[in-house]
Amino acid sequence: MNFLNDILFNMLQGILNLQNLIHLQGGYGLAIILLTVLLRGALWPLNTAQTRSMKQMQTLQPKLKALQEEYKDNPVKLQEQMMVFYKEHQFNPLGGCLPMLVQLPIFIGLYSMLISPDFLSVAGAESFGPLKGLSHTLQSHAGTSKDGTFSIQTGDHFVAGNHIQVTFTSGTEQAYAIKDARKVLIVEPKPLIPGEAVTLRLDPQLLGDQGFPEAFIKKIKSATIPVMNDVTKELETVTLVPQAPVATEAVIDSKNPNPSALAWTLGQSIPTKAGTKHIDWSVFGLIVIYALLTIAYQKLMTPPPAATDANDPQAKVMKLLPLVFVGVLFFIPMPAGVLLYLVVTMALMFLQTALVNGQEDRKAIEKAAAKAPASQVVDIRPSAS
Repeated sequence: MNFLNDILFNMLQGILNLQNLIHLQGGYGLAIILLTVLLRGALWPLNTAQTRSMKQMQTLQPKLKALQEEYKDNPVKLQEQMMVFYKEHQFNPLGGCLPMLVQLPIFIGLYSMLISPDFLSVAGAESFGPLKGLSHTLQSHAGTSKDGTFSIQTGDHFVAGNHIQVTFTSGTEQAYAIKDARKVLIVEPKPLIPGEAVTLRLDPQLLGDQGFPEAFIKKIKSATIPVMNDVTKELETVTLVPQAPVATEAVIDSKNPNPSALAWTLGQSIPTKAGTKHIDWSVFGLIVIYALLTIAYQKLMTPPPAATDANDPQAKVMKLLPLVFVGVLFFIPMPAGVLLYLVVTMALMFLQTALVNGQEDRKAIEKAAAKAPASQVVDIRPSAS
C-alpha cells in the first residue's frame, strides 16, 4: 500500500506544482479537490456501469421478489429460474460489485495518503477557506505541529512516517522506506504521562526494506522522521541519533525466545505537555455538509416503494449504514483534508447518479412508448392553426 500512497502523493504534488505554475491559489486544499475530481473522472465509466446496474436491479426487484416467492420451497428450481430471469433481462447480478472492487484500493490508498504523517508533515498546517488546517480534527487536544513539543493525554499513541532521512558521519544523506510505520516506533513510558518527556526509538528490524544492522547504525550521524500523534494528528519532525544497545520491542516481548538480546537503534526524547480538548467548528461544518450530501445521495439511491419490502432487514441495514458512518465522524479523529476528500467524492457520486438515473428513466419512457399500441399514443404536438 505504501507504493500506491507514493504514487498518489506524487500525483497530488504534481497538481500543486501545476497550480503554482499558473498562479492558481488554494494550495493543498485545492489540490485534494482536483485530484479527487481527476480520479473520479478516470473511473467515471466504471461508476456509470455500477449505477446503471443498481438502477436496473431496482427495476427488476418486484419481478425478482415474485419469482422468489413462487419457488421459495424449491431452492434448486429457484436458482434455475433466476438464471433464466437474468439472461432474459440481460442483467449481471455482479455488475454493481465488480466496478466497486476495482476502484476500492484507489480510494483506500488516497485516504491512507491523506492521513499519513508524510502528507501531514508538508500540508497539515495549511489552511483552506474556513478550514484552519488540513490536519485539524473535530475534537482535539493537539498543540502546534512542528514546535518540538507534543500535546498528549494518557491514551495517545504515535505513528511514524513512511520514510526516514538518514545523514551519515561521512556527510552523505539517503532516504529509506519504513517497513511498517505503525510498528516501527518503540515508545516509553507506557502509559504516557502528560508533561513528562516521551522517548521514541525505532525498531532496527523495521527500518529500510531489510532492517538496519548494528554496524550500519553506528555509521549514522542523525536521522529525521515525521512522527504523528495518531489521536490528535499533531505532527513533529523528530531527529534521532544512534543509541547504545537497548532491547527492541520484539526483545521486550515475553514470548521472545532470546530476551537477553540487545540491538543498536535510533532514538530521542521529546518534551510533552498536557493537552486540553477543544472543538474546531470549521471541521464540524464540513462533517455536516458531508452528512447532508449522504442523506441526499441515499434518497436518490432509494428504490420506489413498489420495489422494496418495508420489513426487509437487509434494506433497513443498507439505509442505516451511511448514517452510522456519518455518526462515526463525530467521534473518530478525521483530519480536515480527509473530510474534504469525502465531501467532494460524495458530491460527485450524487451528480453522477442523478445523471445516470435521468438517462435510464428517459430510456425506459422511450421504450414503453415504442411498445405502446398506436391507439394509446397521444399526439401532443400543437395544431397548425
